[in-house]
Amino acid sequence: MRPKDGKVDTRLAHLQTLRPRMLEGVNQVMRQIWEQGQQPASVRVRQAFYRLDEMRILEDERKPLPKEEQPFAARMVTPKGLQLRLMLTMLYAAQCAVGPGKQWDTPYPVESTAKHPLSWMSLSASISQHAGPGIQLASEDVNRRRQLTHALKTLESMALVRANTGPGRFSTGLQLLCENGTSTVSSAIPYTAADDTEPYVEIPVEFFTRGWVHVLTNSEIAALLMWFDRLKYAGVEVGAEEGEPLTITYVTGDVRQGLYGLGRKAYETHQALDAYQLLDVIRPEKRYDSGKWEGYSQGESDLLCHRVSLAPAGFDRDAGEVVEDVLKRRDTGGYWGRPMFSMPKRFDRFRMVSGAE
Repeated sequence: MRPKDGKVDTRLAHLQTLRPRMLEGVNQVMRQIWEQGQQPASVRVRQAFYRLDEMRILEDERKPLPKEEQPFAARMVTPKGLQLRLMLTMLYAAQCAVGPGKQWDTPYPVESTAKHPLSWMSLSASISQHAGPGIQLASEDVNRRRQLTHALKTLESMALVRANTGPGRFSTGLQLLCENGTSTVSSAIPYTAADDTEPYVEIPVEFFTRGWVHVLTNSEIAALLMWFDRLKYAGVEVGAEEGEPLTITYVTGDVRQGLYGLGRKAYETHQALDAYQLLDVIRPEKRYDSGKWEGYSQGESDLLCHRVSLAPAGFDRDAGEVVEDVLKRRDTGGYWGRPMFSMPKRFDRFRMVSGAE
């Protein structure tokens, strides 16, 4: 038996604590604001949030773009931190509250009250471990509040939100700003949903109502935004002669880093996303799971990329249940794998188009 992966083991333990204590309750609140609101079919995210306007050229993959030059989503890829999940949740809540092109004048408060039960706390699912004395539950609430406040301050430093009564003072409310990064300290641009004239991707509503936003890692979420973008703007339609056409795509290493600011670790999340059955991934025969290939050497570029497509109805399942099942197999067997009787990948029967990583 392979040795256990400590990171997976920790993540699994966290998820097994999160699910019975908090996750379904937060999912219910997510569904509630959708049912009582505008009921968008998907949530639009402006392209500038997760990708640069112009591609940067990197001479060495081991030297990524400086943080300040990366897109917002890539900057939020950290081992811990709620800022990426919170920002996407805010976009979801805003598009549930108001229609396209309209400002959301009354975003939720940080904490729930009898008068305002909906809050950013009620829409955030996380368990903060408490190691000191005192009442465990109260301490966890305090730590969650600190996590949320830290995430808000990070978003404020990126000019994505603004506290109503001064920097860092979120207890009196906040304003959501445009996610394309055009706001400044002196000129805040209030958030409105992207219209049809702007480049954007669409995140399925189920990403929020079924809990994926809470159980995926920051790297997995940032990678998903990249794949949504590649499928929409660089996808190829195949298999029309076989029946329903299928859109597939790939990403090269220079584009992944120079346009999306994502390193190899973020790219390798395709293994987990495939195991969760959110993406269908097909790997060329010469490639290993790590992404390297037989006879690998620096600068070699004549081998095929992984091909990726969205799995049908992948998000319309309970995220906690799916991810916990996959993590258990990963923890025990040391590999990312789908359940034995999962649906076959849709494009296994299609020939791949040539490309290079």
